[in-house]
Amino acid sequence: MKTAVDLLATASRFAIATAIIYFAYQLAQINDNVAVVTQSVDQVSRHIEPTLEEVKQVRLEIAQVRKLIPEILAEVAEVRKQVPVVVAEVAEVRQQIPPILSRVELINQQVVPIMQRVDKTLVVIDDAQRQIPQILTTADNAIATINDTNKEIKLTRESINPTLDRVDELVEDTYFKAQDAIATAEDAGKKASEGAVSGFFTGLIKLPFKLIGSLASPIVDTLDVNVARKLTEKDIELLAEAGTRAIKSKNIGKEWRWDNPSSENTGSITIISRYQLQGLECVEARIRISHKGEQIEDDQEKFCLNEKKEWISAEDIEK
Repeated sequence: MKTAVDLLATASRFAIATAIIYFAYQLAQINDNVAVVTQSVDQVSRHIEPTLEEVKQVRLEIAQVRKLIPEILAEVAEVRKQVPVVVAEVAEVRQQIPPILSRVELINQQVVPIMQRVDKTLVVIDDAQRQIPQILTTADNAIATINDTNKEIKLTRESINPTLDRVDELVEDTYFKAQDAIATAEDAGKKASEGAVSGFFTGLIKLPFKLIGSLASPIVDTLDVNVARKLTEKDIELLAEAGTRAIKSKNIGKEWRWDNPSSENTGSITIISRYQLQGLECVEARIRISHKGEQIEDDQEKFCLNEKKEWISAEDIEK
């Protein structure tokens, strides 16, 4: 009996020892974990302060954002007010879309015939392009021929023009001298009719009877009063003579000059163009007059030969 008790006591002591050993082992394990936890706590502690600072900054920013919230809400309210207007405009745009689509459809329908015409045009252009080399060759040959002809004509003109100019001048001078002689003869028998006046220059300039109906008559009528007062009767006769030569000559653009040394007046008449007005022969002339070397008149006027074979201003016919 005593032996069993001793065994039991021994087993109990062994169990207690084992428990103590296991407790010591677990305590050692806990001690190791406590060291790790302590290190973790230290690390966390080092991050807490910056985190708290960041949290503080975030709170400040949130406070500023909160201040802006009323303004944002006000802007949102304004935007909401504009939403109905925008919706209405969108509705109007939607209403306009069907007519626009209809027009687009019409345009699309017209595109096909237009493209067909374009295709035909391109065919014509292609044909023309194929013919261009031949045309250019023909043109080059024609130009070369023309250049050769022009050279020959130029050489001929250089030899003929001086002679023709002298002949033209002799013919014109002879013709106009004959006309002047006839006019002088007529004038001798009609001196009683002298003193006829021209237009609004009554009392200022006396036109010889032979000049009534000539180009001098309407020219004098168009002159400024101050210009007309500086002209003598001889000036008017010279002007009329130049006008007669200009009209009878076929040289458009040629300047026919007159000169009166006694009055120190000079001038010229240039026929710029010839045309028909209501079936009448008309001319556009440039009249220039200078007094003592100073130009006092430079104007362009139009004159027509009426049924009575008298020159009058074209304005009288156009009225």
